[in-house]
Amino acid sequence: MTSRQLQLFLSIADLGSFSRAEKTEYISKQAILRQMNSLEDEVGEKLFWRTAGGIALTDAGRTFYDGAKEILDLEKDVLARCRNAGPAQEILRISHVEHQALLNEVTEAFSAKYPDIRIQRVVHPNHSGEFRVEQGIADVGETFYMPEAASAPFSYTRLADMPYLAAMAHQHPLAACGQVSLAELTAYPVIIYEQMINKEYLQQLKETFSAHPAGGSLDIRRDVDAQVAAAFECAETNAILLTANCFVRTIPELTTVPLSEGWRQEYGIIYRPNPSRTVRKYIDLAVAIYSSHHS
Repeated sequence: MTSRQLQLFLSIADLGSFSRAEKTEYISKQAILRQMNSLEDEVGEKLFWRTAGGIALTDAGRTFYDGAKEILDLEKDVLARCRNAGPAQEILRISHVEHQALLNEVTEAFSAKYPDIRIQRVVHPNHSGEFRVEQGIADVGETFYMPEAASAPFSYTRLADMPYLAAMAHQHPLAACGQVSLAELTAYPVIIYEQMINKEYLQQLKETFSAHPAGGSLDIRRDVDAQVAAAFECAETNAILLTANCFVRTIPELTTVPLSEGWRQEYGIIYRPNPSRTVRKYIDLAVAIYSSHHS
């Protein structure tokens, strides 16, 4: 079992619902179910009773709840003591996952400007940087803007509005276009991640596919952790990944073409309230870099 699984378990138990945990933990319901099924398999007991009104803990689940809290508290204590026992050199911990590329340039510039501050990348395999910042495992991370972030347990500073891109194989018929319209996309399989597109854009996309039955298909997915795999899927087929996440520009096998509709998605940096001077330096540099890109 992992710390992330324990945190998800506690969140589900406290909220009484997989759907509510999905919103607070910024992870798809399918990914939550996979994690909880794996956890139950490892424990060897059912931890939840699933009902129409939500979930309830089994007897084993109530026992596990207390133990999970103890484990996470102990983990925090051990990490804190290790940091206190380490060298006095300042350390900046940056949440990093393969499909997040917004802060790469900032980190490189920060290392050059402040060589005495050691950068520690907190690498994780899934879309859970928010959890790591919230729990104090990482000092900063990146995220796309979500209206519900206003009540999130971390602070957010806007960096940039990124354009939505149609990512496709170099040999794709649309790859040579300077821009593409939604109507042109309807002739091909299009992949979109529901959690990473606002409702107005998604509705417009659905309506366009309904109005232009050109032989394509709209594949609306929820497991945002599988974005990288989807990108490489597009590199080998005629499918198109529609996303504002700039990681697609870093994949050599893909061509990215902006939408003529001019869709954009806000991205920014997240950090715990009352940041240290080191974290504030990183935030200020990030804002300066992205301001210069758009000046």
